[in-house]
Amino acid sequence: MAGALRNSWPISWMFWHPHQRLWNDRLVGVIETVIPARSISRPVRGMVMLVDTSLLFIRAVLRRLSLFGFSEIFTKWRTGYPVLYLDIGTHKQGAELALMTDAILPSVCIHYEAYGFEANQESFRQARVRFSKKRHVILLHKALCNAQGKIRLYHNASSGLADSLYRQADSFEDVEAVRLSDWLREKDISLEDRICLLRMNIEGAEFDVLQDVVESGLATNVDGYYGMWDDVSKINVKRDVEFREFLSTNGISSMTFNGRDVRWRFRMKCIEYDMNTSVMVGSRRLERRINAPTPIT
Repeated sequence: MAGALRNSWPISWMFWHPHQRLWNDRLVGVIETVIPARSISRPVRGMVMLVDTSLLFIRAVLRRLSLFGFSEIFTKWRTGYPVLYLDIGTHKQGAELALMTDAILPSVCIHYEAYGFEANQESFRQARVRFSKKRHVILLHKALCNAQGKIRLYHNASSGLADSLYRQADSFEDVEAVRLSDWLREKDISLEDRICLLRMNIEGAEFDVLQDVVESGLATNVDGYYGMWDDVSKINVKRDVEFREFLSTNGISSMTFNGRDVRWRFRMKCIEYDMNTSVMVGSRRLERRINAPTPIT
């Protein structure tokens, strides 16, 4: 009973989930229960998604407006600076990574590198086959979290899409765990001299990764965060409160970019617009670094 209470969502989240927003699992479930006829419930769900997407568009525009003012509202930026894209939780299909490397990254920059991290061995194997001919993409079979060495990954019984380090199950595998900061240091990758976009969908381990990003000082050079990051709330609502307080304290805000988004063109246009804003942010950061006066010694 205590576990159920700990993991139960507040009723208010049905109308506005702190991560899923208006288009959330609870509201969709209520709609399908109250309106069992699919011919009616489906258009209603579609309207919810459309309103949520409109709010997403407004949010993306307001972010750019707050950063660059009215003069850059319609700017489509393409930078000459290198872009590093980190896709943490690639899964076997790698839909988000494929969209980034096929369309979005080539449209916003000339040079880019993309790294996909997948903890599930079978999903990693399938993703590696899919991206085998992509010379700008490197896939790694690792679990990013706040641990080092071997860690247990619990399998989701249905598809492997929700494999987790925290939701225990009968089926599992042991996988190499690493901190993002340690991996970047090992590979001699500095975020100071490139634009960095970071997407995560790792079933509750997002909190661990972001704590490492902040504590190691990497957050200063991450120009855009992407992913819904709702899984902490599914595991432990109280910890999710801590997670959201952590995000607010450190000025971290993410734009959704998950499997459900890639199916809808309008939603992806909103997300692409925000990514273009992030590239602008990174370009300005690098310009300031290049033009900074050299200290006199």
